[in-house]
Amino acid sequence: MKTKTILILGGYGGTGRVISRMLLKETDVDIIIAGRHINKAEELASQLIKEFPGKRVLARYADASDYESLVAAFKVVSMVIVASTTTRYVKQVAQAAIDVGIDYLDIHYQQNTVPILNALTSSIKEAGRCFITQAGFHPGLPSVFVRYVAPNFDRYKKAVISTAMNTRIENTESVYEILDEIGDWKADIFKDGKWKRADYNDVNKVDFGLPLGVRSCYPLQMEEIRPLPEMFGLNEVGVYVAGFNWFVDFIVFPLAFILFKIRKGLGRHFVASLMVRGINSFSSSQQGVSFVLEAEGEKEGKPVKVRLVAEYNDVYYFTAIPVVACIAQYLDGSIAKPGLWMMGHVVDPVRLMNDMERMGIKIQMEVTERNRNTKGGI
Repeated sequence: MKTKTILILGGYGGTGRVISRMLLKETDVDIIIAGRHINKAEELASQLIKEFPGKRVLARYADASDYESLVAAFKVVSMVIVASTTTRYVKQVAQAAIDVGIDYLDIHYQQNTVPILNALTSSIKEAGRCFITQAGFHPGLPSVFVRYVAPNFDRYKKAVISTAMNTRIENTESVYEILDEIGDWKADIFKDGKWKRADYNDVNKVDFGLPLGVRSCYPLQMEEIRPLPEMFGLNEVGVYVAGFNWFVDFIVFPLAFILFKIRKGLGRHFVASLMVRGINSFSSSQQGVSFVLEAEGEKEGKPVKVRLVAEYNDVYYFTAIPVVACIAQYLDGSIAKPGLWMMGHVVDPVRLMNDMERMGIKIQMEVTERNRNTKGGI
């Protein structure tokens, strides 16, 4: 079988460079590091060539805002992984992939990209292409976790997903997508059998253990969880995230909210710079990310609680590892089918979790029944 070539758009960014390195380590694909800063692409490509000999790495210019450059770059690959923070050009990047005839995966955080891609579903199917969106850990893992623990229940009632992190940010562009959500903040949670618009009163206290401790977590909008109540008969489901630190939570975020309400994107670069400085200066020096599912239901008429935790000491790797685990299923044809799919819905959750653990993510599951408690790795 001919070796596939995957282009990573934004491959020299914080998450992109980790995806690039792990694809070379975990698969036999060739990769192209691409972006509008060709010097950065070439610099990373040179580093990776030394680590992974065999002419598996190239660098190429591709600008998400320039359709012709995308088409030229896509003609020599079989898939594009969009790791750049260029959500405003999501339609153009996706259309270029359709026109050239290649597959597509993105790790976009912003939820407004989902309806844009949904509008292209017919074109994607007609072209026979496999498009995977909302990949990574957040979004990406909420649906995987909910699906993974489902066999523990005969009646599945509740699934609440929470995450917290201490990290360091390399550049301002890394937080653009987070800030862009601030001005348009909204979140829906499914509670008591119906969807409701969340507000700042809908706060969960979650114990993430060391080093993150007990944190207040606020609701997030995640399109991938919308089908879950119907899929599993859930009465409650939601996704929550902890803040970063006092400076970011109570100074930067309110400032962004006010400015973006005046005009969307007003002061974006300044606020992003302030956010990066705040994260790097005021967050704990002990880095880490924790992703927790707390689920409830019944098994053989008895109440059952499940707590599933995934942890890693680097948020970039924690994002990249699920992507590479997903790509492994794509490469062997398991999920490479025409259409638009969310990563959390299309992957085999058991295989993905096992691969994530093999690649270094610490995963623990605790199942509590009325008279029994079991705890351990997966």
